[in-house]
Amino acid sequence: MADGPVLEKVNNNMFHYSSGDENSSPQRKFPRKSAVDVKFRDVSFSTTVWSVQQPIPKKKEILHEISGHFRAGELTAIMGPSGAGKSTLLNVLAGYTLRGCTGQVSLNGRVRTKANRQRLASLSCYIQQDDRLRNALTPLEAMTLAAHLKLGNACKEERAQQVDQLLNMLGLSACQNTRTLRLSGGQKKRLSVALELISNPPVIFLDEPTTGLDSSSCSQCVSLLKLLAQEGRTVICTIHQPSALLFEMFDHLYALADGRCIYQGSITGLLPFLEVRGLSCPPYHNPADFLMDVAMGEYGADVEGLVKAADALKPLAIKNSHNGGVDGTEMQVITKGNTEVPPPPPDKGSTLGSTSMTAANTSLIMQFLLLYSRNLTILRRDYSLLAARIAAHVLIGILFGYLYRNCGYGANTVLANFVYVYGTVLFLQYTGKMGVTMSFPVEMRTLRREHFNRWYSLGPYFMSLLSIEIPLQILVSLLYLIITYLLTSQPLELDRMFLFFSLAIAASLTALGAGLFIGATLPVKIAVFVGPIVLVALSMFGFNVFKRDIPYSLMWLYHISYFRAALHGMMDSLYTLRRPELPCPKDMIYCHYRFPGKLMKDIDIQDVDVGANMAMICGMGLLLYSLAVFSVWIRLNRR
Repeated sequence: MADGPVLEKVNNNMFHYSSGDENSSPQRKFPRKSAVDVKFRDVSFSTTVWSVQQPIPKKKEILHEISGHFRAGELTAIMGPSGAGKSTLLNVLAGYTLRGCTGQVSLNGRVRTKANRQRLASLSCYIQQDDRLRNALTPLEAMTLAAHLKLGNACKEERAQQVDQLLNMLGLSACQNTRTLRLSGGQKKRLSVALELISNPPVIFLDEPTTGLDSSSCSQCVSLLKLLAQEGRTVICTIHQPSALLFEMFDHLYALADGRCIYQGSITGLLPFLEVRGLSCPPYHNPADFLMDVAMGEYGADVEGLVKAADALKPLAIKNSHNGGVDGTEMQVITKGNTEVPPPPPDKGSTLGSTSMTAANTSLIMQFLLLYSRNLTILRRDYSLLAARIAAHVLIGILFGYLYRNCGYGANTVLANFVYVYGTVLFLQYTGKMGVTMSFPVEMRTLRREHFNRWYSLGPYFMSLLSIEIPLQILVSLLYLIITYLLTSQPLELDRMFLFFSLAIAASLTALGAGLFIGATLPVKIAVFVGPIVLVALSMFGFNVFKRDIPYSLMWLYHISYFRAALHGMMDSLYTLRRPELPCPKDMIYCHYRFPGKLMKDIDIQDVDVGANMAMICGMGLLLYSLAVFSVWIRLNRR
């Protein structure tokens, strides 16, 4: 954020961004919203580890019954060496990871159970280490979209005012019309924060917010977080080794070593805490670096002793909390009797905290329209992939048409025409499947962030995605089919052309569903192998192997092969439907395939029900799309 505005201190309790323009209007502060304290007690987290070298799964415990209390109005840093469990603890508190967790967590004493987990999650947002922004959009467009999705009950003027205020407060006004791809690292980080502040959440979780930023950008990033905390929010972030200046800006420190707490308290209390235990920080040494060395056992540090000493610093409210039920698959949260102080009401005089600007779910139809509009904007600005798809289909169509030119006309070229039809189905299947197989795992990362922070529901997202992908796949398939159909001199009869094109496009769209399912289920490295293998397996039936030669145990593959259904239907559309005798060259003494029925018998394609084949292809397509949606839903909700 080195190229953005600076954060200036106005008084002891307030910061604001200054654009450097004397004529600019004064910036308003973020309003106060209901304060939320985050408490956790005896939290543990374990995972199962296995590898090829060690095939027997072993349970690895990452967090060991740690407790803490993060207060509203404070900027809290979770620190520790690599592998200490910082990100794991943040994921548990944010609700991003719940499987393998035990212990007790509370937000203002409210129970976070399976029943109300989603409702309590609306109190917080989680900003991950990777920005994962839509690079083709500008900050203004991204913010406007987020405002429409998150503030469904606000009017247009209120949403615009909300967006404008956040852009000003976070110093993004100067670059609000610049595409995100061209923003600096600090600007992207501020934009990530701004997108989640639209709904003004009282709790903000950030994972390594300063990663990849220079020193100036790091300073401005932490200053921004300090500002957000001073407005009454609970800001909790993991950070590895900050500079001494950044370290002093935090209000609260929670230090981890090997999944156990070795210190929790104020920044100013850290060095006295260590000195009492014989660990004196050398002069002119960064206290944050010294803490990391101590956590790794250097300077003769007794980590076990520090854990016991830190345990004595637990807030009294946590130590005296009564035990609640603990489930091994989800976090159970306890309420501290009647001693919990209710959160203060929002500031009625502020804009972001007013009743009309609280987050509300936008209708599913409006979510679809907004996401569809976003996808169109991205496609219009980043059309390189679309251009490549169109070019590939046109060039391959011309090449195929040239190699098999006029093969659809005479009786002496019917076998070449059979190979052309097979190659057509194979090509459209491969291009329909592999494009999304490669791209969707990358999209999944952004989808998980946006869905976890409650931007939209999964149904409208998939409908908006398919509303772009399906027409594009139909377009590129038609380009290829028209070029090759004409160059290969297939019969120019509307009924035959309609059936041929419909079956080919339907099979291509089914392959698109298969690609989505594979891409949503498997990692990219595995998906790029599984996709072609499945395609080859399905293409064997109906071309490489006749039905009469298929073993009974593999007959089910023949019946579920939408590749076979498309191939047989397309061949039937070309050589049946009362097609007359095929012309033979005058110099041929014997013309074996003068009658089309002879060809269909020899290639074992007889008594084809084109309608049933089309229904089978469409049914498999619907099944694969449904499986893709279900797989994504499982991945998004499996925590």
